[in-house]
Amino acid sequence: MHMQSTEKKQCVSLVPIFANLDENELTKLSQKVTSRKVSKGEFLYNFTDQNDTLYIVHQGQLKNYQILENGEEQLIRLLGPGEFIGVWSIFRTKQSHDDLVEAISNTEICQLTQQDFKKVLIQYPEISINLLQQLSERLEVSEQQVATIAHTSVADRIISYLTSLIPEETMENKPISIELPMSRKSLASYLGTTPESISRGFKKLERQGMITSTSSKKIRINKLSSV
Repeated sequence: MHMQSTEKKQCVSLVPIFANLDENELTKLSQKVTSRKVSKGEFLYNFTDQNDTLYIVHQGQLKNYQILENGEEQLIRLLGPGEFIGVWSIFRTKQSHDDLVEAISNTEICQLTQQDFKKVLIQYPEISINLLQQLSERLEVSEQQVATIAHTSVADRIISYLTSLIPEETMENKPISIELPMSRKSLASYLGTTPESISRGFKKLERQGMITSTSSKKIRINKLSSV
């Protein structure tokens, strides 16, 4: 069953880069969108597939990762409703993929071809500004992730990651409860370590009173500092 026109419009409206479009413009853009359902465990594309599509998550969740030389997964990011992937195809001629995108739950996406997306960028220049902002934020997160993995202990990697989840408006040193957006196994992949090391790292922070784990995903942050 294909996504209805109203659902396509809703899907497009979730994306921050399209936030400045009015109702009429969103309707026109959604008419260029096609829909697709991806079952849990299914991949959006293979390494040899053409890299010419912008994918937007409408419902569900995807994980984007690379396979390292040792065969392990290196998680790049998780993608939920309103998040997108494939935009780099607009700016480069390389057509093959060096990453994978897998559905970790039954997922519904809407997609836009490279040709149509280029037309949208030309027609609405403000989208290009929003897009650059989104890509800059992603690049900053990636650079921080690389630096954290290369130069810090597992416990400090966890502290850095938990700190990034604290809303900016939260009062400093005030305890706050958060929910991890991924499993601890996925977090281990994201932080370049093993699930066992992540488990030891969390226990170390609990012993030091920095955090309290109320479940595998729910964490009460008391006060974070380098260890």
